[in-house]
Amino acid sequence: MDFSHYGDQPVRTAVDLVNTFNIVTGEERLSTPEDVAAFLEEHGTDEWSRADWVASESDLHEVRALRARLRQVFWSANATSAAEIVNVILLEVGAVPRVSTHGKGAHLHFEPLDASPARWLGSVTAMGLSVALIEGGYERLGVCESSTCDDVFVDTSRNRSRRHCSDTCTTRENVAAYRARRRTEE
Repeated sequence: MDFSHYGDQPVRTAVDLVNTFNIVTGEERLSTPEDVAAFLEEHGTDEWSRADWVASESDLHEVRALRARLRQVFWSANATSAAEIVNVILLEVGAVPRVSTHGKGAHLHFEPLDASPARWLGSVTAMGLSVALIEGGYERLGVCESSTCDDVFVDTSRNRSRRHCSDTCTTRENVAAYRARRRTEE
């Protein structure tokens, strides 16, 4: 029996949010408040599909700051430091448990009721990462080992062997290694 709905989607939201900025290339996908609104529309729930909310410059800066904090979870040296960062985020955003009965029966929510987009994202993504840490272990959090990428991921493979964020990066690295071997053989 699964007592948490902070599994797949909140974890994917955390990963996708962190990956909206590529440190290697400098590509920024959250350049405007409208980009924040689009991200929330893509990853949000009914709470953030409200017609009365309009993204602001403040929302953009808060979400970018949250993104940097979430990246620190993936870059942490160990489970203890990752958990400390998640706990601080949960505290800062005011994530307080409450029972909700919408959808498929009663379940827990940790999002503040009247929160900014950054606080809502903070509680959802931090709860998702807390579930990933608890159920999967710290070693499931990864940063792509490709020399041309720094995207983060959560390893869902059975043998915990994932080293890259995507099949694209895996293929790129395999091709580069193959070509390097061929050059040394010639």
